[in-house]
Amino acid sequence: MASKYLREQAQLQEVSVKKQYKNLVWFLNWALRNKYTKQDDIKRYQPKFKIIQKPVIFLTREELMRVYHYQVPSNGTQVRLVDWDGTPYTKIVQEAGGIEKARDLFCFCAFTSLRFSDMYKLCRSDIDEQYIHVVTQKTHDAIPINLNSYSRAILDKYKDCKFKGNKALPVVTNQQMNAALKDLCELCGINEPVRKSKYVNGTRFEEVFPKWKLVGTHAARKTFICYALSIGIPPVMVMRWTGHSDYQSMKPYIDIAAADKAQAMEQFDKTLETPEKDE
Repeated sequence: MASKYLREQAQLQEVSVKKQYKNLVWFLNWALRNKYTKQDDIKRYQPKFKIIQKPVIFLTREELMRVYHYQVPSNGTQVRLVDWDGTPYTKIVQEAGGIEKARDLFCFCAFTSLRFSDMYKLCRSDIDEQYIHVVTQKTHDAIPINLNSYSRAILDKYKDCKFKGNKALPVVTNQQMNAALKDLCELCGINEPVRKSKYVNGTRFEEVFPKWKLVGTHAARKTFICYALSIGIPPVMVMRWTGHSDYQSMKPYIDIAAADKAQAMEQFDKTLETPEKDE
């Protein structure tokens, strides 16, 4: 069985087994349709997969603003930090210029909902006084996204800089930005422990990481979505900015926003004035 081989011999994670098996099923069905084979055993075997939903990595409002206002120390500066488990350590700042760029680019995506790929190709001609006009690379949808004071401030910072292709921002590669982002979030003390679980050959494994290790370019867009939903912006409006086509793809974010609202209501309840007792 293909799934057994992928689990036992290749030792793939369950999510990877499911992906590879799905590709195999597509190929064998293609072969059947085109009469390259008559073997249709694949249709009679439907393996079950143990898939654990990955945690949605995003920054809270407080974390985002901490990153936005963070002044990156110069190269060679020793910064004292504390790990997620309370262990103190020292980090020496390197590539301060790259970290500063990563801060601006990440925040721009978090303030606009842009994917990294769409921010990467954003040109000055795509921007007017009120909107960013993008044709998304993933879905090819034309989407106008409203500018706000924070995204404008980042654009203004670089308005007199000349970039290749008339780009609006000092873009770097996805790999460079991911590495710089981890350094940035580590320096900002974004070290909340995050538990990740996975199945390998039927065995469940769990690891705990400081949050900064899991932050990448994808987290900026997720930060926008989670925060927008948490402050009560309707999902349909958020979808107009993000280009999501259905509620199913928004469901993980809506669930997070619902949890945030429940916590907010608990806080609201606690802060209500206690009725005076009768004297």
